[in-house]
This record gives sequence, C-alpha cells and structure tokens, in this order.
Amino acid sequence: MGTRRAAAAAVAVTGILTVAGCGLGDDGTTDGAAKESPTAVAPFTKETVANEVGAAADASGLPAGDDSMAGMPEGEWRNCVAPWLADAPEADAADGFAATVERLRKLGWKITTSSEEQDVTFRTLTKQGWKVYARHFAMEGFGDRQPVSLTAVKEGCALPEEVQGDFSDDPA
Repeated sequence: MGTRRAAAAAVAVTGILTVAGCGLGDDGTTDGAAKESPTAVAPFTKETVANEVGAAADASGLPAGDDSMAGMPEGEWRNCVAPWLADAPEADAADGFAATVERLRKLGWKITTSSEEQDVTFRTLTKQGWKVYARHFAMEGFGDRQPVSLTAVKEGCALPEEVQGDFSDDPA
C-alpha cells in the first residue's frame, strides 16, 4: 500500500511541476537537461546480415538453409561473407526465391542488378555496405529439388579467386 502511495505522490509532483512550468526556459526546454539523443543504430554485422537473410528465407517458405562455409578456402575473407544455401522442392523454389527477395526489399535491401540467364535467376541486393547475391537455379539435373543461394558479402571484402565467380554481379 505504501509503494502505491509513493508512486502516486511522485506522479502528482511531476504533474504539478510540469503544469507550473518549473525549470522551463523561455523556449520551453528544460534548463540544463540533456537533449534527446538520436536513436542508436545497431551495427550491421555479419551476424545481423545472416540473421536477416535467414529469417527472410524462412518466412518465405524455403527449407532450412545451410550457412556453413564447409569446403571453402580458409582466410580472413570468411569474416565478411555470410552464405545461405538450400535445396528447395521444385514446386516451391521459384515462389520462395521471389518471396525472399521481396521480404529483403521490405527490410530496406535495394535491388541493384537483376537478370535471368537460361535457367538461373540472379538478383543482387545492397544495404549498409553489404551485398546479397541471390540465385535460383532451375536447371535439369537436380531432380525434384532446385538450389537457392543467398550469399551476403561485405563491400571491399578481399575474396579468394576460387569463390569470386560465385559472388559477383556478372552471371556469366
């Protein structure tokens, strides 16, 4: 009961001070009070990007993706690349890919390149110094599955030669 009374008293005093204008300068600001700081922006890290891409793919109905870097060359470049790859059912792959790209766009990613060559759809999206190389492979030879890859690369990342072709705007 005492806690409620103390809280009510604090609210009443705050209300009286606000109404009375106590502590307000001529311009209506509080004297000596800290100015409201701009909203802090969380760093856009590899983990942030990987989580955003993975969540967009999950929400679009694509199967769980592989975000490992198994089989790729070792090196510092791994700190600025976030891969995601899944084999989607043939019936769902194209729609899941398109829905994932659309979800990423709603999260502020901008499409910078878009092309289709033979049975591969390419989209490159950018946001805050990162690029996502999105690919949907609808080729023969994968059975009833179609690979979808969404690989994020930080701009300026020094990629090894072995993987440069996989992470570029050039679909060739």
